Amino acid sequence: MVIASAAAASTLVAVGVLAVGCSPSQAPAARGPSPGAAATASGGDRPLNIVLIVTDDQRSDTLRFMPNVERLLAGHGVTFRNFFVTTPLCCPSRASILTGQYSRHTGVLDNFGPHGGAISFDDHSTVSTWLSGAGYTNALVGKYLNQYSALGRCYFPPGWDEWDARISEPQSHYFDYTLDENGRLVNYGRRPADYSTTVITRKAVRFIHLTPEPFFLYLGTTTPHVPARTLPRDGGRFRGLSPSRPPSFDETDVEDKPWSGLIQPLGTSQIASADRTREHMIESLQALDRSVATLVRELRTEGRLGRTVILFTSDNGYLLGEHRLVSKIWPYEEALRVPLVIRVPWLASPRTDSHLALNIDLAPTIAELAGVRPSIAQDGRSLVPLMRGQGGSRGRNAFVVEWLGDRGADPEAPPPYEGIHTSRYVYVEYRNGWRELYDLARDPYELENLADDPARTILRTTLATELHRLLREPARPGT
Repeated sequence: MVIASAAAASTLVAVGVLAVGCSPSQAPAARGPSPGAAATASGGDRPLNIVLIVTDDQRSDTLRFMPNVERLLAGHGVTFRNFFVTTPLCCPSRASILTGQYSRHTGVLDNFGPHGGAISFDDHSTVSTWLSGAGYTNALVGKYLNQYSALGRCYFPPGWDEWDARISEPQSHYFDYTLDENGRLVNYGRRPADYSTTVITRKAVRFIHLTPEPFFLYLGTTTPHVPARTLPRDGGRFRGLSPSRPPSFDETDVEDKPWSGLIQPLGTSQIASADRTREHMIESLQALDRSVATLVRELRTEGRLGRTVILFTSDNGYLLGEHRLVSKIWPYEEALRVPLVIRVPWLASPRTDSHLALNIDLAPTIAELAGVRPSIAQDGRSLVPLMRGQGGSRGRNAFVVEWLGDRGADPEAPPPYEGIHTSRYVYVEYRNGWRELYDLARDPYELENLADDPARTILRTTLATELHRLLREPARPGT
């Protein structure tokens, strides 16, 4: 079922220009074997509608600037205080979100090839195919995976019924971009009506309005990816915001850091730029915050809010001067820790959960909510028991953080690494021999690298042993 063909045509008149088109029936066939029907999980409850909102580069400390998310989602759901991505980079993280697997298992190691981007992603078994096999109508609106256009003009991945994906590069443009709208390439310009958050919200609302239940809506935003662009009404709204100056900002004593001597202190202009970037990122989140209110209002108007779970998260965080870095990918808390808020029909008041939770947990969570089982092996585990307040033994003690791409001498990117993150410690082994170890309870800003401390030899050995055990641990079978 494709519900938006007529909408695409009307959009061309009102907003953009059709560059080149192909109908969905002419789109290249899906890669890989047919996904088949997902196995139905036990239980006879009516399937829930599911809305997954994935932002771009949003730090966990920015939720306080989104009053609608806090009131309408967190106020009726669960906020996970310790939610992390396993690879702090857009495309690997989004592939993990769609599959429930670490990047070493998805094969998506970077944002671009040969071992990254959409061309490296095996899309024949994802959350969309699992739900499609169980009778869900699925829509992806907005950002899919980096270099999606390399799959061929109008490529239509399996499992999706409504497809309005960004096809132009870079994926971070808020204006002047192209969407593949169910086989039609539509260009958007520079008018306020072309603002990417506005456009994808409009399409999401239409999908909710026209689609029978149960449905799954994946809303992938550009917000607040750098360079964050804002609508006129939001521009300057946070000008003069107090600068963020944690102890790790432009870290002065870096002799214990393995990269000491390679990454220089921030200059005056770089500090000013980082402060402006923070302001603009927060400003760009305001349009998305209004979009959340719009989606909740539409679900309520359609009488569907009480049968819908809404998940709000990000693909990775972002360093804004901490440890002299204005980037992501590095295994520091600002890049790894992201928001996760889940509105659920069974809660009328807010609740927080402190268990370690990961982006690889989202796919099995959505599968359980839909009453299906993943058809591929899973590194993640469902959060539904935690969402229902049934913690017990469901929590995890540690997880793997990894970056297995390789950008050579790029100073903004680290060497490939694998590490272990517990509720207290983070220990990282870089492929070039670097080591980092931090006690997050005593040193939450990761200022003192303990990897070479003789007094911590036993701790380091213990964490290294557990890391390599986790790396050998097979994923759990799916169906």
